[in-house]
Amino acid sequence: MPDLIYPPESWNPRPDQMPLWLALQEGVENIEAITHRQYGKDELFQHATACNALERPASYTYCLPKTVDVRKNMWEAVNPRTGVSRIDEIYPESIRLAKLERDMIIRMPHEQGDGKFSNIMYTGSDNHTGLRGQTSLEYNFSEWAYCDPQSLAVIRPIVTANGGKMRFFTTAYGKNHAYKMLIENARKPNWRCFLVTNNKRHPLADLPEGRGIIHIQSHQIPEDKMREILEENIQLYGPEVGTALTEQEYECSFEEIVPGSFYLDLLLIAEREGRITNIAPRPELPVYAFFDIGFTDPTAIWYVQVKEQGWLDCVGYDEFTITSAPELVPILKKRAWYYGGLYLPHDGAHHEFTSGTTAESIMTTSGFRVDVMPRTDDAQQIPSVRTILPRCRFANIPEVQRGLECLRHFHNTPKMKDGRMSWSPRPQHDWSSHGAKAFATLGYFAPELQAGVKPPTKRLPDPLRAAAMSYDQRGQGWMR
Repeated sequence: MPDLIYPPESWNPRPDQMPLWLALQEGVENIEAITHRQYGKDELFQHATACNALERPASYTYCLPKTVDVRKNMWEAVNPRTGVSRIDEIYPESIRLAKLERDMIIRMPHEQGDGKFSNIMYTGSDNHTGLRGQTSLEYNFSEWAYCDPQSLAVIRPIVTANGGKMRFFTTAYGKNHAYKMLIENARKPNWRCFLVTNNKRHPLADLPEGRGIIHIQSHQIPEDKMREILEENIQLYGPEVGTALTEQEYECSFEEIVPGSFYLDLLLIAEREGRITNIAPRPELPVYAFFDIGFTDPTAIWYVQVKEQGWLDCVGYDEFTITSAPELVPILKKRAWYYGGLYLPHDGAHHEFTSGTTAESIMTTSGFRVDVMPRTDDAQQIPSVRTILPRCRFANIPEVQRGLECLRHFHNTPKMKDGRMSWSPRPQHDWSSHGAKAFATLGYFAPELQAGVKPPTKRLPDPLRAAAMSYDQRGQGWMR
């Protein structure tokens, strides 16, 4: 086999990319890089992945935020400067062994020419089942700030078992999971954390919590071009959002700015008022559970108590993937509280399961008081949530923080018509939708909740035996 030359001679890392490239070549165990837009982070990390695949035969995984976008945004994307497929530029046909179109897998040879090979699979962070089924040596998460943060919990055991590596790279998107990881991991010896701005020195680089972060000013985009970008964003979004968005995208500002967020403004007020705090469920009060039922998507549940002066205390939050209604019953009963009621979305009464019954029937027969919300649309749900959020307090625990992340990032998308920007009334469906939809169930039922429901005098009965027996024992349930 002839000598392999890689990376291709048509590509070399720029001087401002060299610190990151050297860390990748050193094989640093874990890397996080928050960079400005147009830095070329995907080209950089994909070339590094290809180098590793040539050197060590194994499986490698490359994740974008959503599986549905992987094909059009990465697999079939064309470099406008060259007119060549970006995948073909990263993995030239002369080097790769195969390009598996259906599965979006690149097969690369071992540089030793011994017949061994590597597979590089492209997928989405929302594909928990696919990620759980992989045993990759290396995981790359592109636009990590926009990815489902629970994907890290899915791959972590695999990485630990394989002695593998993790790479996270993204533009900034508020003080979400990407920001928190940057701060928490910068001082750890098995992490290398980078912050790449365009022109400005980042304030975080001069603060104690920024210790250990490698700060790079790329000067990749000229000042006149940046002025043009700023003017365009101000024209599209207005001066406040336009300026904040430009700082976020090109200077890595972590100020909370999620354009189109339905609830971020009210959650920022909750933070300032100290309503995300150390609260715990009170044993003498009932807990109400509010659902968004998933089938192929996760099922989300908010747990809420009604306190004095009408406060709604959100004391817990859960997400379950590939979990059937009969399987949820014992999970709910293990919680250290008693329920005033379970509240389901409209499909809790209408969706047929493999057991031949519904979530409402299974939960009711298992001893729970159940109410089902009628079918409503986003135009009704979003105002109802905004109405109750000023009454809400949130437990400062990881589970509830996950639910808050969903609420912060539940957003619609801008659309252009005749050169003018407006906002689509429909929310973007992504990882944040499930927690936000479960909260909409709370928004609908909140006016009728009571604090003074008496606790049960005896244990709730076991789950419906008939439902359990008729449930498909091969593992196929309501979320096939």
